[in-house]
Amino acid sequence: MSNTTNLISALTRLGFSRYEAKAYVALVGQAPMNGSQVSRRADMPPSKIYETLARLETKGAVLVNHSEPVRYTAVSPKDVLTFLKDKFEADLSTAQEELADLPKNKEPGLVWSLHSRDAIVQASIRLINEAKHSVFAGVWDEEMDDLGPLLDKAAVRGLDVHVAIYGTSTLTHPHTYDMNECGASARLRLSGRRLAVVVADDDHTLVASFGDRTPDEAVRTTNPVMCLLAVEYIKADISGRLMINAMTPQAFQGLLKTQDMQDMLVHVE
Repeated sequence: MSNTTNLISALTRLGFSRYEAKAYVALVGQAPMNGSQVSRRADMPPSKIYETLARLETKGAVLVNHSEPVRYTAVSPKDVLTFLKDKFEADLSTAQEELADLPKNKEPGLVWSLHSRDAIVQASIRLINEAKHSVFAGVWDEEMDDLGPLLDKAAVRGLDVHVAIYGTSTLTHPHTYDMNECGASARLRLSGRRLAVVVADDDHTLVASFGDRTPDEAVRTTNPVMCLLAVEYIKADISGRLMINAMTPQAFQGLLKTQDMQDMLVHVE
């Protein structure tokens, strides 16, 4: 037989045992065979072939001719895969319904940690997709390919979406705020780190730190104080940018030289 490693692996993921997958593949496209022939063609121990073929018959993957000797033939792959697909979808539907009905006795306000960019982005995607009323977000160019289209769709769904964009990306439908200059300044203060935030419905929050030279990490929580703090952080950052935009360059430079500002910037560094 030709190399069927990938096929055997795929069938095992669909619910066949390895022996079942090998025996079924050995039968596909062949004339009816007896057990010994299937065993040799599938490179299986003779002691395992008959119980394996019996299980395949139960699964509806082989037909049995009770002659002498007994012979076996494969049910067409199209029919077998259609059956597996229908069964998988039915099981998936049942699992979704039953899991949704299980008790939800979660302790509110716990803080969960995430420690990779992929995990952080996927958690952000879930928050945006599951939001029902509003999304407040602070997003950098580096994550806009993943999150930008979803933020646009959330606004189209009628959600109140506000996005502070730390970079040059644009969105079509949400309320957006150009935070490019603030982002560049923050990156310098934070040694290359990028602080990002997603808040869904004011009660589900993700705060992430992406680092050029430090590990990507985040926390996700339903803690109401942290959710409020995250939303107010975004509002404060946007308000600060709008006030700077309204100032003359001279007034802004004068603000930077005040003692309070100098003390704060030194503390941040």
